[in-house]
Amino acid sequence: MDKTSPYYRQVALLVRALPWVANESCFALKGGTAINLFIHDFPRLSVDIDLAWIPLESREVALPNVREALTRIAAELEAQTGIRAVLQNP
Repeated sequence: MDKTSPYYRQVALLVRALPWVANESCFALKGGTAINLFIHDFPRLSVDIDLAWIPLESREVALPNVREALTRIAAELEAQTGIRAVLQNP
């Protein structure tokens, strides 16, 4: 694989970030990229992290908790790796 390709660089960034995502036990990794990285090597045109919120909570409770967990991930990524994640408003 061409290590200078955008796809390769995106996968490398995702793999670097996954340990910080895994620190938050409230999320489960799902979707095509997860399958591609861990189960089958299917050709993909995009790379993203699809997360499922595990706790059974009402929407009103879950949304602030999701944002807090994502904020922790972003802060740890930047502090420990220099990777800057920007949280967008829904």
